[in-house]
Amino acid sequence: MNKYGEVLEDGSLYFVRELPGDIERAWAWIAEGEKRAQWLCGGGDVQRAGETIKFEFQHKNLTPHEETIPEKYKEMDNGVSFDVDVTACEPPHRLVIWWPSPEGSNEIEFRLSEQNGKVKLELIQRGEIPAEHFLGSCAGWHTHLDIMADKMSGETPKPFWSTHEAFFQEYKARIKDHLASLK
Repeated sequence: MNKYGEVLEDGSLYFVRELPGDIERAWAWIAEGEKRAQWLCGGGDVQRAGETIKFEFQHKNLTPHEETIPEKYKEMDNGVSFDVDVTACEPPHRLVIWWPSPEGSNEIEFRLSEQNGKVKLELIQRGEIPAEHFLGSCAGWHTHLDIMADKMSGETPKPFWSTHEAFFQEYKARIKDHLASLK
């Protein structure tokens, strides 16, 4: 399974991960704020479509490693929070949220399915993402998903910011043709 995100024909960003355990456990790591805070962001529990949930990011709490936050992300040093709208909630298989961004909103879809005793997680980010933010999205999702998979497997994840920066550089080379097509 390719752990790198792919750019789909419509410009959406697509990731796949294989997670340990059963589908209900994987759903909890996406829908429950306390578990989600361990790999992405805390905030409210997702219970149904139509609700608005506060997402609260504290990147420094995602791994046990002490790191200096990169200058370009200094505004996130004390955390970031915003509201997301839940547009679809089909436990334990599918969650879709609208996530605000400087350019408008992005749709984030999580799909879960059971395969061979494990869980397949598919993540799709749709929306207008300019080049300067696209690489951050690629590196961010890759790093966050790796942290979730590590923690679900009982492993210590790599440091967030240095891992994010390494993936940022890798994606810069991997998707350079797509980046050239963006505004």
